[in-house]
Amino acid sequence: MKIAIYVQDMRASGVVRTMIALAQRLAATDEVVLLAGHASGLFGAADVVPARFVAARAEAQGRLPRLTVVPDLRLALRELNPDVVLSGGNFGHFSIWAATLGLRLPVVYVFSNAMERQGQPWRTRWRRFWSSLLVRGAGGAILVGANLVRSKVFASHVASGRAAFVPNGIDLSAVPQPTGAAPEPMRGAEPVVLSIGRLQPQKGFESLIAAIATVRRQRPVRLVVLGTGSTSYREALLAHAEALGVREHVLFAGTTDDVYPWLRAAHVFALASRWEGSSIALLEAMAANTPVVASVTAGDAAQVLEHGRHGVLVDPEDAEAFAAALLRQIDDPVRPGARVRDYDLPLMVRAYHDVLIQALARAKGAREPTRSAAGTRPSR
Repeated sequence: MKIAIYVQDMRASGVVRTMIALAQRLAATDEVVLLAGHASGLFGAADVVPARFVAARAEAQGRLPRLTVVPDLRLALRELNPDVVLSGGNFGHFSIWAATLGLRLPVVYVFSNAMERQGQPWRTRWRRFWSSLLVRGAGGAILVGANLVRSKVFASHVASGRAAFVPNGIDLSAVPQPTGAAPEPMRGAEPVVLSIGRLQPQKGFESLIAAIATVRRQRPVRLVVLGTGSTSYREALLAHAEALGVREHVLFAGTTDDVYPWLRAAHVFALASRWEGSSIALLEAMAANTPVVASVTAGDAAQVLEHGRHGVLVDPEDAEAFAAALLRQIDDPVRPGARVRDYDLPLMVRAYHDVLIQALARAKGAREPTRSAAGTRPSR
């Protein structure tokens, strides 16, 4: 089976890291191409081996890169001629949908973000409509978060077998052993709270900064954030920290291709998301056995942490409660232990492979003309 796995770009996001790991594992049994809309980002062809890497464009162009990439993406798909396409992330679904129109390629879409957006009723309605439209015409769908399975958008598709729940996983065999000193921003006498995620309102960094300010009334602590985003939003977060008197204790450290030295040096990993699907960063923190504080609204974090057995859950909008949870995990930590073994990558890979095989079989069945009772093909 020839599989094309699509990502919008090669940024250091959880979606891209997951799709790279999936491509590498599937390449052991199938012909796999990781196809990017454009090649910009932290990762490249060398990170995808033994899978093949192809980019429709070298970099994003124009104000609407998801739209402008479509002609080049369509050309790349014609040249690759895959049996099945996996669209790996929410941001790329429109591009792959438009690029495959009329090509008769079965496409499986991965949904990894909640349908419901807090405080965004019109955007929520649009996401529900668009996602439902995509799945109806798709070869299949993979729902990463348990909250997506419960959504009315996907209920009938789950019941029919067109959509399947597949939790995220990480490659535990590839988790590096502790080596050397901690990254320089993580050093020092003060406890460090680490958070990982794109700089956007979804991730709840405003609430986390407020919690850090509350903690600092009782004891020293610093916040380090790994992730990129718009400069204007980063500046807004820094202004928020300034207003709370903690500007000098909040650091946006950019991105890295190895989060584990940062996680091992952290006293606490904090996930403050207002909505989420299934957080890869959470699983990585658990693999590093770093104490976790996660918001109850961060997708399936409550299920992953077994409702508090392997970390502390908190309302992200309650700064006092968030601060108390951080203090608890600094002073008397509840560690994840071996819980992350239930999310090892091979389990996820097998489930994805099964869905892709089913999508291909469904597409072949739809293309094969039905035979009449006499055994002859119907006339056209």
